Amino acid sequence: MLKERLAAANSVAAKLSDAERAIDDAIAAVGALMTHLPEAQVAAKISPVVGDSAYSDLQSAIGALFQTRSSMVAFHHKVDQVRNAMGLRRFRIVGTGDAAKILEPKGLNDDAAPAADVKAA
Repeated sequence: MLKERLAAANSVAAKLSDAERAIDDAIAAVGALMTHLPEAQVAAKISPVVGDSAYSDLQSAIGALFQTRSSMVAFHHKVDQVRNAMGLRRFRIVGTGDAAKILEPKGLNDDAAPAADVKAA
């Protein structure tokens, strides 16, 4: 059963990482659009008044993307709590974007908790 739980946790972690990356990519793309619009407006010799209401729609869109990102981060933390409840606390569950979070190895198996860590938990 442990093998199946690890496989399920790793597949969720990979999908979660993909979703988080997609949201960040969307934020970057909308940010690039936001910075390009005034430049395009000047290049086209269009008054800043023209299309002004569109900027407020763009502001709403970027705000929604940042809210989505915050919600996804909150979801990430809750899924981590589920992982712990599944008995996988001492196992590394790594999504594709989580490699930077892995700590230096201490010469212990992932499932072998030192006595000090067990008492602290």
